[in-house]
Amino acid sequence: MEALTQAQRFFFETNGYLVIEDALPPGELARLRAACDEAEALWRADPRRRGVRRPDLEQVIAILEYGPLFVEMLEHPRIFPMIRELLGPDVMLLDHDYFITPAGATIHRGWHYDENFPSVYHPRSRLMVKVFYVLQDIDWNGGGTVILPGSHSYPPGQLPNPDVPEDMPSSVRMALPAGAAYLMAGRTYHCVGNNLTGVERRLLIYTYGHKWMKVWDGYEHPAEVLAQATTPMRRQLLGMTDPYGPNAPYPEAAEVA
Repeated sequence: MEALTQAQRFFFETNGYLVIEDALPPGELARLRAACDEAEALWRADPRRRGVRRPDLEQVIAILEYGPLFVEMLEHPRIFPMIRELLGPDVMLLDHDYFITPAGATIHRGWHYDENFPSVYHPRSRLMVKVFYVLQDIDWNGGGTVILPGSHSYPPGQLPNPDVPEDMPSSVRMALPAGAAYLMAGRTYHCVGNNLTGVERRLLIYTYGHKWMKVWDGYEHPAEVLAQATTPMRRQLLGMTDPYGPNAPYPEAAEVA
């Protein structure tokens, strides 16, 4: 059974992103928010912990290291099958973060690609897919990601970078309710929006690529995370398998099929 409907696949292929508004049911959302609150408290209590600490952006790097629930989210039963379908069976995790956009934060000229290899022209290749889990309601002016639909197919170096992110022509704001998720192709041009509200924006973000790719520097998994690789797919996602060997079965029932 395919994870994506025909309409969802067509939308993603055309626009370079896809919104799933009911990705996390209320109970799961509450558990995830509690885990994120605990991780954030640990991170704030120790300035030596890795991350970004700026007036306009805070980033807890390598969120998998903060608790088993974040590892479980790698194979989220609603979202991961979609990612695997878009990337293929050789899927692997590349990075993982918890982002906070402070209230009142403004971003200037921040449009960018996450998958930017200037010497490689690959507008029809899919090297990365990111998933953003929305942990609290994001207002229209709440600093949600601003996306330029279809830009994943554009040739590199031909797009503007307006001083105010929301001034990008034809852009779309990810103003979404808590519990939503959105997928984005690595080559989709995007920016953090200006948070003009009094509420901090919080997102959990996982970036998936292919197992022949290298985990991003700074995201190499420590032993305590690798010890939680209790399924063949999780071992593959954490980079513990042969990058050119057989792909992990999915779902796990495929092992005995």
